[in-house]
Amino acid sequence: MTKKLIVNADGFGFTFGNNKGILETLEAGIVRSISTNVNFPAVEEIHKVAENYPSVSIGIHLDLTVGKPVSKPADIPSLLGKNGEFYPPPEFGKRLLLRRIKRDEIERELSAQIEKLLDMRIKITHWDSHQNQHLNPGFFYPAVKITKKYGIERMRTHRHYLLTIKPNHKIVVLKYYLKHLDRLIVHSSDRYLNWVARRRGIRMADRIISPGRTDEMMKFHLETWENLFRTLPEGVSEFYCHPGYPDDCLRQNATYVEQRNIERQILRDPALLKFAQDCGVELINFNDI
Repeated sequence: MTKKLIVNADGFGFTFGNNKGILETLEAGIVRSISTNVNFPAVEEIHKVAENYPSVSIGIHLDLTVGKPVSKPADIPSLLGKNGEFYPPPEFGKRLLLRRIKRDEIERELSAQIEKLLDMRIKITHWDSHQNQHLNPGFFYPAVKITKKYGIERMRTHRHYLLTIKPNHKIVVLKYYLKHLDRLIVHSSDRYLNWVARRRGIRMADRIISPGRTDEMMKFHLETWENLFRTLPEGVSEFYCHPGYPDDCLRQNATYVEQRNIERQILRDPALLKFAQDCGVELINFNDI
């Protein structure tokens, strides 16, 4: 088997600074897939990807937790706070658990987001979500239903593979989960949702690479990327990133801000692309699975 990797840049359309940074990384060649927020004004630039990088896979970054909706507020009142914006993640999860958010309204907003991107003449190859909130079952099941309805049959996997610089990978991972039983429960739940999705005909990578669990590796560290390429297992893996130029919109709506500029610089380095190739890594996108 060969080592294949999808490097997906999340958050195109979230801010104009994000867009600029992601476009630069597409030019450099490591990033060959993106996910798109459609409920922010910067989504208007998605045509730059479709026109200038036709081989890049364009997914939808479904969002029910940040910003304003695509639907009319009166059509989805249970999803919105008094300010007319989505409830933030902690409150969103709580309200889902207490069944204060209506499933039909979730489906309505997800449909509106997908239709907006389709109306922009974008072929949607895959789906995931802002902050991975779709891993909440109350979000996940409506999302699977709606994406299947629109013929979107690929999604981000959440079969976690913990990336580590330490030797004896299996032992290190075992020790991590024994020490963090809460993460074991969460990751086991994620794998179950993956199984459900596969049973419904959704395609995905074999695993998602998760750094920073067993050591201090972060996506804004060059060493993390080098270790990723050096130790990538065989099969199809996915690794998502957030390159961008920090701007006011990003600072108002995110906590991961300045690090995006460092990611952008790392992913623009032609030496890193050559390193990946020298390690025998084939860079692909969602069209290839």
